[in-house]
Amino acid sequence: MALAEGTAHADYTLNLMKGVTKVSNDIYDLHMLILWICVIIGVGVFGTMFYSIYHHRKSKGHQAAQFHENTTVEIIWTIIPTLILIGMAIPATKTLLELEDVQDAEMSIKVTGWQWKWEYEYLDNGIHFFSSLDEASNKARQVGSGIDPRTVPHYLLNVDKPLVIPTKKKIRFLFTAADVLHSWWIPDLGWKKDAIPGFINEAWTSVDNPGTYRGQCTELCGKDHGFMPIVVIAMEQPEYDAWVKKTQEDAKKGADLSDQSHDELVSKGAAVYAKNCSTCHLPDGKGVPGAFPAITGSALVKGDINAQVSLVVNGKGAMPAFGKMLKADELAQVITYTRNALGNAVGDHVQPKAIQELLPKPSSAAAPKATPATVEKIEPMADMSKDDLLVLGKTIYNSNCSSCHQAEGQGNPPMFPALKGSAVVLGDINAQINLMLNGKGMMPGFGHSLKANEFAAVVSYTRNGLGNAVNDVVQPSVIQQLQAALPPEQNDD
Repeated sequence: MALAEGTAHADYTLNLMKGVTKVSNDIYDLHMLILWICVIIGVGVFGTMFYSIYHHRKSKGHQAAQFHENTTVEIIWTIIPTLILIGMAIPATKTLLELEDVQDAEMSIKVTGWQWKWEYEYLDNGIHFFSSLDEASNKARQVGSGIDPRTVPHYLLNVDKPLVIPTKKKIRFLFTAADVLHSWWIPDLGWKKDAIPGFINEAWTSVDNPGTYRGQCTELCGKDHGFMPIVVIAMEQPEYDAWVKKTQEDAKKGADLSDQSHDELVSKGAAVYAKNCSTCHLPDGKGVPGAFPAITGSALVKGDINAQVSLVVNGKGAMPAFGKMLKADELAQVITYTRNALGNAVGDHVQPKAIQELLPKPSSAAAPKATPATVEKIEPMADMSKDDLLVLGKTIYNSNCSSCHQAEGQGNPPMFPALKGSAVVLGDINAQINLMLNGKGMMPGFGHSLKANEFAAVVSYTRNGLGNAVNDVVQPSVIQQLQAALPPEQNDD
C-alpha cells in the first residue's frame, strides 16, 4: 500500500503484494501456487468439456453412451482430487504453522486497540505510548475544513507516534482491546490480527530492511474506524537503540507539574481537545445526540470540577479512562479548556499537580524473595480507612483487572467470570485473598505484582463496589504478612 508523497491515492494492483518479511513472501508464494493449480485444473476440466461438446455433438452422429456405476472412473475421480488436495494442504499447513510460531521471539510488544487509537507497550524495556491520527490528517478530515486532502502527505495513513522496531529481530506481538473489536493490519508484514476485549491474540514478524510501513484498523470499530491508522518504522539496531534511549529519557521527565496560568491552560487545552476529544464530542463541543453528549452547556462540565476530573481520569461506559493516555499537564489543560471554551465560561481551572495525585500508579516490580532475616525487618503498613481503600482500589482495579473482568465487573463469560454477584467475592474474604495471591487457571497470581496496600485496596473494592456490598475490608498489614510468607518459587513466576 505505497502512497506517493502529496497524494491520497493508493497504487492500483490486481494481485497480492509480496511484502517485506519472509512470512509475507511465503504467503504470496503459497497464493501463487494455489492460483496456478486452480488455473491448470480449470483449463484441463473446461478444455476437456468444451472439446467433448464440440467433437461429440449430436449433429456429427454421435450417440450418448449408456452406462452406470463405472468403478474405474469413480476411483480415478476420487484419487486424483484427493492427491491434489493433499498437495495443496502440505505447503498451506507449513505456512500456517510458520505464521503462528511465536516461539524464540527476541522481544515482545503489547498492542491494545482503543476507540480510536493504538496503545503500544514494549514489555522488554518499559516503553509505553499511544499512537493517534496525525494532526494534519485530523484537520483535513473535518467537515468544512477547506483543506484539500490531496495536499496532506499520507492522508489518513500517518500518526503522531509510530511504532518503532529493530530490523532482523523476531518480534512477538500480543493483541487485545480496551473497548470494542479492532484489527491490526500492516499489508507489508503479510498478516492481520484481531484485537478483542478480554482476549489475547499473538503474532510475530521479522523485518530485514529499514523502512516505514503503513496500515489501518480493519475491523468496523465505530464512527471513526477510518481514522485509526498504523505506522511501523523499522530501524537498524544502532538507530533503534538510540531511539529507545531517547524515548526512555523523555519518559523519565514526565509531565510538567509546574503551575500554569488560567489562560495558558485554556490555550494549550485546545490542542489536547482537538486531538483526543473532538472525534466524539465534535470540534465545537456540540456532541452527537444519543451517542456522545455535548460539552457545550454540559451539567457535568459546568458543575463540580472534581466530578469532571474523576470522569476524565477514570472513564465510564463508552468514555475511556484518559488517566491512562494523557499526562497530568495535558489532563489539566483539556479539563480547564472544556470549562472555559466551547460555549462554557465557568471561570475555574485545575493545576497539573492536583491531577498527578489522582493518576494510576504503575504496579511495583516483583518483590525480592522473603527470607527469615528480611521478614523480621518489614515494618507493618498502617491501616487505611474503608473510604481510602475503596478510592485506591478502584484505581488499581481499572489498571489491573478491568481488561478481563470489565469496568463494571460484568466479566466476559465464559472466559472471564463476572465479579458482580460472584460467589468468590461475596464469600469468605480469605478464600478470595488466597486466589488473588496465588492465581488459578488463567487468573495470574498478584501476590508480588501489587504492593500490599494496592492488593488490600483492590480486594476491598471488589467486595464493596461493582454492585457488591459485602461490607468488609482487609488491611495492608494483613496482606503484607501473607506476601512475605509466599514460597520462593512463586516469586520467580
